[in-house]
Amino acid sequence: MGNHELYMRRRKPDTIEVQQMKAQAKEEKLQKQLERQQLESEKKRREAIEKEKDQMIKEKEQLMHRLHEYEEQTKRAERELSEQIQKARELEEEKRRAQLEAERLEAERIAALRAKEELERQAIDQMKSQEQLAAELEEYTSRITMLEQARKVKEEEVGEWQLRAQEAQSDLLRTKEELHMVMAAPPLPPPPPVYEPVRDYVHENLHEDGMEYSAEFTNEYFQDDRKEEERITEAQKNERVQKQLMALTNELSQARDETKKTHNDILHTENVKVGRDKYKTLRQIRQGNTKQRIDEFESM
Repeated sequence: MGNHELYMRRRKPDTIEVQQMKAQAKEEKLQKQLERQQLESEKKRREAIEKEKDQMIKEKEQLMHRLHEYEEQTKRAERELSEQIQKARELEEEKRRAQLEAERLEAERIAALRAKEELERQAIDQMKSQEQLAAELEEYTSRITMLEQARKVKEEEVGEWQLRAQEAQSDLLRTKEELHMVMAAPPLPPPPPVYEPVRDYVHENLHEDGMEYSAEFTNEYFQDDRKEEERITEAQKNERVQKQLMALTNELSQARDETKKTHNDILHTENVKVGRDKYKTLRQIRQGNTKQRIDEFESM
């Protein structure tokens, strides 16, 4: 076979069988490429699912940790508030004793003055001996001076106790503001959106985890003594202390600069207007099922 025949054979069009074989080979090649692309896409999708799952588990642990921190801050603020109330009560008792002592000394001073006046009158009326009158007068004068000094000391003590009571009241108000600030903490951020292919899978797993989480949350945070809801504060029991605290609060409100109010000051003012305190908040949180309790806590 010569070169011319080979050249002519190459120039001839392919037969139908050859064309079918080439088309079949091309189709098989495209099918393999499509399968490789599908496998690669499935691999990437599975990796994305695993990554989303790990991210959601991590965020769940972070949310649980932050919730635990909020609980600790609330308990610590309640302990500090109780200590401040006890301290204010002790200071009030010390102030009362100092006032009684000052009143007793004042009564003795007045009695001494009256005795001095009586002696002076008797000296004029009866013309007693000058030595005896002078001695008695000096004695009562010395006693009056001593009582005057004691009265001044007691007045200083009363002022000191008054100042300490005001400081305790300021600490009490600051502790209450810290408690309101913890209870009014911003809600936790929602988790990032998940991809559509993993929605059913994630929902199913979250449903199972949510059942376990609700049970753990109920056992850990809501199975405690609920006597706190029915507690009556000492300020509510003692009408006189309550009136004094109200008067101090009014004085502080008048002295406060309205242009320098913080966000916590505004929240505290709103809570006072509607009559909301920590015991009402605890009762409100503990009403309803677990989901409602979590929603109520996050809405604060």
